[in-house]
Amino acid sequence: MDEVSEVKDKINIVDLIGGYLTLKKAGVNYKGSCPFHNEKTPSFMVSPERQSFKCFGCGKGGDIFTFVEEIEGMDFYDSLKLLAGRAGVELKPKGNFRYGDKEFAPTEKSKVFEINDLAAKLYHKILIDHPKAEHARKYLKNRGINKESIKNFNLGYAPKSWDLLIKFLAKHNYNEKEAFKAGLLVLGEKGRYWDRFRGRIMFPINNISGQVVAFTGRILEDDDKSAKYVNSAESPIYTKGKTIYGLDKARIDIRAQDCAVLVEGNMDVIACHQAGFRNVVAVSGTALTAEQLKIISRYSQNIVFSFDSDSAGKIALKRAITLALSEDINVKVLNLPGFKDPDEAIKSDPKNWERAIKSAKPALENWIDELVLENDINDVNQKKAISKEILPVIKSIANDLEKEHYVRYLANKLAVSESSVISQLSKTKEMSSASEEDSSKIVGSLDFEKRLAGLVWQEKKLAEKVPAVIFEHNFSDQVANVLFVAIKSNKDIEKLSAADRSKLDLYAMEATADFDLNQDGIVEEEFNDLIKNFISRKKDQIKKEFAEKIAVAESGGDIPRIKELMSELQSAILDEK
Repeated sequence: MDEVSEVKDKINIVDLIGGYLTLKKAGVNYKGSCPFHNEKTPSFMVSPERQSFKCFGCGKGGDIFTFVEEIEGMDFYDSLKLLAGRAGVELKPKGNFRYGDKEFAPTEKSKVFEINDLAAKLYHKILIDHPKAEHARKYLKNRGINKESIKNFNLGYAPKSWDLLIKFLAKHNYNEKEAFKAGLLVLGEKGRYWDRFRGRIMFPINNISGQVVAFTGRILEDDDKSAKYVNSAESPIYTKGKTIYGLDKARIDIRAQDCAVLVEGNMDVIACHQAGFRNVVAVSGTALTAEQLKIISRYSQNIVFSFDSDSAGKIALKRAITLALSEDINVKVLNLPGFKDPDEAIKSDPKNWERAIKSAKPALENWIDELVLENDINDVNQKKAISKEILPVIKSIANDLEKEHYVRYLANKLAVSESSVISQLSKTKEMSSASEEDSSKIVGSLDFEKRLAGLVWQEKKLAEKVPAVIFEHNFSDQVANVLFVAIKSNKDIEKLSAADRSKLDLYAMEATADFDLNQDGIVEEEFNDLIKNFISRKKDQIKKEFAEKIAVAESGGDIPRIKELMSELQSAILDEK
């Protein structure tokens, strides 16, 4: 028996696919919702007799190798290696394999998998044994991370070296270009390659099968010069918006408990798992995406969000709730009063987490309740402000029964009739979970105002960097105007009305929808680009206005007037710098 046949013989397709999605017995076969397309009625069938699968909705089908290729985005060669490891079948190193009438050889993806695996082993070995990693070991100990968790999550340490990984990979016959494609190197201005990760705790990011596809590196000593977190660049095997940290370790518990808890950071996941709460995962380095929700929903339709209590966390939470409801996922919110994040709460007492899980509230109810507490519902304007924030979210809910429930809930909380809420709902546009426009572009004055206000609200320190030219702008958006009037007057913007703060939260959510908020400086960079764009547009407008005046002067042969206008133009442009 050849190696391919041996792997097929040792792996049961029902067990394999059952590790990725929920299957239910249907006669002699098994049925589930197809992981390759959206469907409400399950049409994905698995045959234990034939050791094959077939979706009668999208048409995809095949054997164990086909399934892994499709769901993991692998080539046959890599799916064979993965399944051989699971089956305990030893393959000839870097050899070619025949399957049917075709021969398969290592691909670019194969090399990227191997490079990431080698890097993970190197960083882990350094953390465990190397004297230069002593301060990293102390850091993890002080954070309450034990040796078992370090081993379980394969944590590592990248020393402060510019070429340690480059030299290590070279010994294994991988060159700089290949390591760069794997997302582990950066390319300098002079065409020289450097290690991406230096002086950082390393968190390997695995795909659902447990293979290392990327890394998150956390700096040990916080400073103002270096980003706290750095992620691998996207590669042939790693897409941020399709990867979930810890899912390879959490999926069994998620299915068993029929609930997934989604937190912000890698450290939160490790702290939860270490304390025995192993249905916890994280979206690291990117906003939650529909693709990530789809992946989680293969294991459970019930998700609990536990995000940090800072302003960025609150904005990310609102975005996540909106997206989850639009995907017909049951979503709750876990509150940890008095604690910044799950890691902090669990360190204090693991029972804090247990109690919070049990008392988690339906997400949109929690959102509405907080707005009601923050506002005076006897004030009609504040009542309108609440409805303006919530109605677009209700509009986006996929399930009609759930939509009706929240219409009734909102009406009750605002002390108004359901019919008035329904009437207003019909006039409301759905809230987008992410900005459809490139955030660096300005489309009309109103979009610019909301985006700028959202960025400043997201990162309050930017208020000090707003140039005078912005205060001269005639704001058409009332909330943005309130914000910049307050900034100009040196008022504390945190003391704006609850209605205005809620609206600014939404502006911030939309303005940063596609941002990696763990990347230091990304909001300020976008802010600077937006200001530059605004000034450039204003200069163009000034030039256009003066061009028209100069053309009139030229037609009349008024040379003094032309000179005067040219001087005014120059002065006006300089004033806008």
